[in-house]
Amino acid sequence: MEEVLDDESLVRSKQSSRCLSVIFAIIGIGYLFPFSALTQPVDYWHVLFPTLDMEFYITSVYLYTNVVALGLVVSFGSIKNLSYAQRIVGGFLGQLTVLVFVPLASYIIYNESALAAAILSATAVAAISTAFLDSCVIALASTFPVQVQEALQFGVGLSTLIGSLYRDLTKLVFPQDQVKTSSAVYFLVGVFTIATCIAAYSQVRRFQRNENTPEINYQVMSESTDVPSSHRWKVLRKCLPIYCITVVMFITTLSVWPPLVTEIKSFNSPALQSSGWWPLILLTIVSVTDCIGRLFVPYRLGLTKETLWKPVAVRVLLVPCIVMCVRGIWFTHDAWSVLFVSLLGLSNGFLGSLCIIFATEMVDDPADRPTAGSFAGFFLISGLVIGSSVGLAFTKMIRD
Repeated sequence: MEEVLDDESLVRSKQSSRCLSVIFAIIGIGYLFPFSALTQPVDYWHVLFPTLDMEFYITSVYLYTNVVALGLVVSFGSIKNLSYAQRIVGGFLGQLTVLVFVPLASYIIYNESALAAAILSATAVAAISTAFLDSCVIALASTFPVQVQEALQFGVGLSTLIGSLYRDLTKLVFPQDQVKTSSAVYFLVGVFTIATCIAAYSQVRRFQRNENTPEINYQVMSESTDVPSSHRWKVLRKCLPIYCITVVMFITTLSVWPPLVTEIKSFNSPALQSSGWWPLILLTIVSVTDCIGRLFVPYRLGLTKETLWKPVAVRVLLVPCIVMCVRGIWFTHDAWSVLFVSLLGLSNGFLGSLCIIFATEMVDDPADRPTAGSFAGFFLISGLVIGSSVGLAFTKMIRD
């Protein structure tokens, strides 16, 4: 009889873990989706702002605003003042509002300068909204089994892929001269995606309320508990090595993606280049391979917290390779471009996910994992900010 009960408990535990993995994957999709949504439609920004590098301004405003807001929330924010539920739901609602506003703005604001200011202001709002998500989504996932954390990271990668597919499909459905209309549909489909993420988080809340039986083998975090500031800095010092690796990891990615990847010209398919499809294809390849890389995270491939720095260091070599593709030096065949952006995506998905998961595994006390996860989010964004700045500098040097 006891064996039957144990079997039933095991089945329920596995079912709960699978269900939570799906839910957190959905949350991961919305977690950074606005950044992908705002940076993917390069043809849309070229139509609205033919004389501006709008995608670079959007990337810079988003990331700098996000890192400042996230730094303030992580350093001084208290869950007693603003609960995880308020941060997550409020963050998603802020993102949703921006994705509604951005396509509408081009129909109601006709002055180019005013429109650019409105779009960049909306970008800042999206960045602040995402900062509240950054401060707690990884932390919340770290209180569940590692499979749930892996699912969250897969969802983050999937958000970029979904953004690429949304843009590709809307570009296919609408004629080439209806870029504004296709982009409006693209953003509104993104609104539906964020709404789905809010619904998914409500299911997490339901799990937190209902899972009181002993067979559910994860720790549900209490939102009424807080970590003293002095203890936060102890966690930071302990995890600092993996955080530094995380920063280097994402500096490498953002120094070439999306700015330099979209600058790579097609050497063998002039039609793809002239129609604007080639940069979209390369962005889609990065997104697909990023998701594939995240599928290998459960296997670790022999990597540990002590050895993760080695492939991250080797990966830096992709930067000069992609720069040479852009400049047409040595690598003057489309196969090279596809190879390098594929390696960029694969390594970003696999190594980037391991950076975040290893950060929460650096601490011995499970109660410290949410704090480690919050700081991991901050250092991830810091790497993105520095990388985007480097990418902007690279682009200006290449164009000059």
